[in-house]
Amino acid sequence: MLDSHSALSASALKDPPISAQAYNFLSGLIHQHSHIQLGPNKQTLLTSRLSRHRRDLRLATWEDYVAWLSQNQTDGIDTVIDLIATNHTQFFREKIHFDLLRDGLIQQLLSNCESTQAGLRCWSAACSTGEEPYTLAIVLSQFAEQKHPGMRWKIDATDISYRALNKAMAGVYDIGRLSLPDPDFLRQYFQKGSGPYEGFCKVKDFLREKIHFSQLNLFGERLSLLDRQHIIFCRNVLIYFDLTSQSQLIQRLHDVLEPGGLLIVGHSDSLLRINHRLKGLGNGVYKRVQ
Repeated sequence: MLDSHSALSASALKDPPISAQAYNFLSGLIHQHSHIQLGPNKQTLLTSRLSRHRRDLRLATWEDYVAWLSQNQTDGIDTVIDLIATNHTQFFREKIHFDLLRDGLIQQLLSNCESTQAGLRCWSAACSTGEEPYTLAIVLSQFAEQKHPGMRWKIDATDISYRALNKAMAGVYDIGRLSLPDPDFLRQYFQKGSGPYEGFCKVKDFLREKIHFSQLNLFGERLSLLDRQHIIFCRNVLIYFDLTSQSQLIQRLHDVLEPGGLLIVGHSDSLLRINHRLKGLGNGVYKRVQ
């Protein structure tokens, strides 16, 4: 005999309205575990991203979902954060940052930071589905080949979303959505698919082996275990946090930077209201001066 949850009709599993109490609980839980600030008017975003999970659990109402999470927080919160996290990105997004690195910033780091002699360490702090760290890998590979033969470098790429990381680690992308600035990049850095993979391409192994992907909460304890970085990309991330969390994150990123290292934030981000010790170089690029 079917239990009561299994017997729920399809109509009962359609999206019901979410109460203020349920929304406040869910948005508070999300903030507690990720610092993502949904605000008072994101009910549609929250329900659209969590509805399938609720239906998969055969829970008819958002109150049922809240009750389930209250009892299964350890198992459920990672899934909730994974579904809420925004993963909008593309290759060479905000291209000015990669141009600045190529045209001068990398060379300045190599000339002014003694620690770069052991290798340039870079971190894509919210790498999403991988386009950002792979773009950085293309830029560093070209720079090493054309301007600094023998330069050693590596990239750590982290994200809070396991779902996004799985795609990033696979390194497979729709060719029609690559938006590469140079057509030759497709031949140099990607392998075209064939048969069932026609229209897709995979990042070549020599780039993939330079990147280490792992799951990381930017507000978690593991951040202190990272090596000091020469370049940190943390772009279009601050906009999802409240001011207190933004300030905490910038301080944490500052502490992970090597003296003289660079923090690069997105065009949507702003440090104007944040008390920090970084020197602004323009275009969202900041330098740790001590």
